[in-house]
Amino acid sequence: MDQFTSVVTGANTGLGRATAQALAARGDRVIFACRSEAKAQEAMDQVATATGSDQLEYLALDLADLDQVRSAAGVLTQRGDPIHLLVANAGVAGQRGETAQGFELAFGVNHLGHFLFVTELLPLLLAGSPAPDGAPARLVVVSSGSHFAAKKGIDFESLRQPTESLSGMPEYAVSKLANVLFTQELARRTSHEELFVVSLHPGNLIATDVMRRIPGPIERFELSPS
Repeated sequence: MDQFTSVVTGANTGLGRATAQALAARGDRVIFACRSEAKAQEAMDQVATATGSDQLEYLALDLADLDQVRSAAGVLTQRGDPIHLLVANAGVAGQRGETAQGFELAFGVNHLGHFLFVTELLPLLLAGSPAPDGAPARLVVVSSGSHFAAKKGIDFESLRQPTESLSGMPEYAVSKLANVLFTQELARRTSHEELFVVSLHPGNLIATDVMRRIPGPIERFELSPS
């Protein structure tokens, strides 16, 4: 079977790193799409030691800057290699601020950055079907059950300003709702034979960087067994 090419955003830590290691262990060529080269290199060294893989690459990706996102996608597009799996994992929670283009930080990083990255790489994903295992190429968007907290939907007027809430969690919920809606719409526009598109809730009992940034009372609620 030919080698898979897999791209994982936020592969330097947490779920992203664990995912990258599992993919490397099965023999994938894994592209670590991360903002910090130093942190990505440290993670790649650890994954290489754990798996023996020499098929690990770094791709500079800053999801808080749409111009840089487009440039990152352009690097892969210029190579022209099909992508068989893209895991849109990177994200922020419990942080306040805005992106380089003036969007609310959580929405900009968690949704807009990934939206642009996926859209730019869609031709390479479609070219990746069928994958080496005979199945369609896959897009996995890591969302969260927190999207249920965005009961008022998406207030588009509030997206072109810095984070308004003190905790940043209402904005996080909106960004996760946007992840789910984007995934559903992309799945509707593509056939399962050419691209398998899913979003997922990774669970609450995982000590990721995102969970560590959630304010104490909210974290205790999120981590309580349901």
